[in-house]
Amino acid sequence: MELVFDIAGQHCVADHVQMRGNTIEANFASDVETTLADAFAGSKTVSILGIPAMSVTYSVQGFQSCGANSCTAVFSVNSSAGRVLH
Repeated sequence: MELVFDIAGQHCVADHVQMRGNTIEANFASDVETTLADAFAGSKTVSILGIPAMSVTYSVQGFQSCGANSCTAVFSVNSSAGRVLH
């Protein structure tokens, strides 16, 4: 399933997404890693575009490079007050 994430104002397409409780794990092309790092360091909110049922915000909980072609990120869902729910 491909989903488009708005990460720090950049639209990034995930080629694989897996939901785990209050977190989402997503794989992106390697060029998204800098955007993920900026969102992680700056505590920027992330949203998923085009799916009204998922119209909450997320935070980058962590990310890692998966070689030269991809990276993986874990997003935590935020409460309505903007705090991360674990």
